[in-house]
Amino acid sequence: MIGTAREVISEMLKHSDLDSKRFVFATWDRDDIRSTCLDWDLSDDELDETLRRVNINLECGGDIGQIHQIVNEILDERRSKRTVEIPASSLEIIMELAEKEIKRFTDQVEQEGGNKTQILNNERGVMDSLRDALNT
Repeated sequence: MIGTAREVISEMLKHSDLDSKRFVFATWDRDDIRSTCLDWDLSDDELDETLRRVNINLECGGDIGQIHQIVNEILDERRSKRTVEIPASSLEIIMELAEKEIKRFTDQVEQEGGNKTQILNNERGVMDSLRDALNT
């Protein structure tokens, strides 16, 4: 259950069969999530969303690993929404390089005249490594 301490206690006191059972309770707040995940750059909305998802996961049992996973998902969502500004001069250079790369690839395929799929796979590997470098 997610709620204030009073709300959680009130909900627990509503159950009459609690006297004979033993429980372990864990509480998490925004600061707990920040310190556990070592990411102090989370917004209050992201922390609230983490708490909401933790609550859903803890209904079936949970641990710190789940909190880390949830925060990583939220950070991935944040990264996917980010925007980047590129100066026009840099974009021109990138477009020129892309044009040269397409021409180089076309020339290579014509010269080797053979297995276009293998050449394309090799080129894709190079492009993937460049993409990885840009993403870091």
